[in-house]
Amino acid sequence: MSRFVALLSTALVSCALLVSSCARNPVTGKTDVTMTSEKGEIEQGRKANEEVIKIYGVYADQNLQDYINQVGQKLAAASQRPELEWHFTIVDSQEINAFALPGGYIYITRGILAYLNNEAELAAVLGHEIGHVCARHQVRQQTQQTLAGILGAGAAIFTGNAAVADLANIGGTALLRGYGRDMELEADHLGAQYIAKTGYDPQAMIGVIGVLKNQEVYEMDRARQEGREPRIYHGVFATHPSADERLQQAVAGATPTSTTPNANLRVGADDYLRHINGLPFGTSKQQGTVRDNRFYHAGLGITVAFPKDWVVENQQNRLLIHSKTNDAIMQMTADRRPDDLGPREYLQKMLGKTPATGGEELNVDGLQGYAVIAKSGSPLDGGHSPVRVIAIYKDKLVYIFKGASRSNPNAIPEHDRIFLSTAQTLRALKPTEFPLTEPFRIRVVKAPQGATVEQLAQGSPIQKDPVQQLRLLNDLYPNKNPDAGKPVKVVN
Repeated sequence: MSRFVALLSTALVSCALLVSSCARNPVTGKTDVTMTSEKGEIEQGRKANEEVIKIYGVYADQNLQDYINQVGQKLAAASQRPELEWHFTIVDSQEINAFALPGGYIYITRGILAYLNNEAELAAVLGHEIGHVCARHQVRQQTQQTLAGILGAGAAIFTGNAAVADLANIGGTALLRGYGRDMELEADHLGAQYIAKTGYDPQAMIGVIGVLKNQEVYEMDRARQEGREPRIYHGVFATHPSADERLQQAVAGATPTSTTPNANLRVGADDYLRHINGLPFGTSKQQGTVRDNRFYHAGLGITVAFPKDWVVENQQNRLLIHSKTNDAIMQMTADRRPDDLGPREYLQKMLGKTPATGGEELNVDGLQGYAVIAKSGSPLDGGHSPVRVIAIYKDKLVYIFKGASRSNPNAIPEHDRIFLSTAQTLRALKPTEFPLTEPFRIRVVKAPQGATVEQLAQGSPIQKDPVQQLRLLNDLYPNKNPDAGKPVKVVN
């Protein structure tokens, strides 16, 4: 008996013994040999959904949520699994991404919505993710590993004694990066089918990937300059989509319904732009804003200043700050303040068995705090070097600052003075500072006659490369200008 036949026999026996491990693939009609039945798939998605919401948060705009859900439900009804209870959620993240969980849970980030320009492009993104669910890609590619990729976005560095992040990922967020080229192409093909069946042009799939590919090219260059991992959509195309033959073939098989003339295929630019008018660009008010390397948060009523020449990443559950030379890193998080412990006791409990020295009490703008040096735990050298750890009490929360340096033969981090001085800038917001907590927002205007992107970018609050950012937002990258009288997105 050949090795292949033996393996096949083993798989068939497994299916016979564990019926729940085999399920019909809704797309191919074939039987998938997996460790998860459809019922188990739905339950996995339900449980993981609770964690995703905790990590990302739901974007607080019910009108926009309803719009996304309306488009998503229409597409799902045209899919191979219309009987699933589908859930479409905008998560409050500036990252440019969309992803799916098993069992019909689809997420699209607030960040990606800013770069789409019409409803057909939105449908293409949602259809792609629906395709992953219908083809059971998550289950076929070991669901638990896929979920770990998504939920890893909430994992913090400096946990316990061991470092769980290294410098290569210093500024990155663990996002779902895809399922491999074949599965991504299958999802594109399926998504194109769904949008064709619902009255959109299937070529929107290629168009939206082009928008995202342009953003990816720009983001990768910017990430290199800032010494961090790029935050990109989980596409897998090495070339521009217009030159990708396999993608062209994947979409070519999808044709609009015979009752829908090509001239009447829905684009939905006006409806889409009306719904995203006022969308936060960058972080939202709920996440806090960073202006000139100072963090402002209205809900918490605090502000903190970070070194001017450092990179500040406002992530979902932490602020991650690092030097441009990548030899030092800081993290700021918040926790519920215990009623029965002071800052010193809080740090002792948090550090557990990790040895600590140099304890000192702090008075930070009238706030009670404590600082120590943990002898190990740096994420920059496998957890061997020391970490400055600071706890400051304010209202019902404790703010925790941790800092480490890459090269550190001494008993304290090389950048320790910066870590201490940064933590001690924590203070309450002044009444005059509350306007600074408002995020930048997308505004849709009509392009004036002869207007250039350079002119539209004048006075923009975008601090880094506002001209190219506006081009990316309007699918004008790398050197186009808007047509007079046409809607154009600006940021103010």
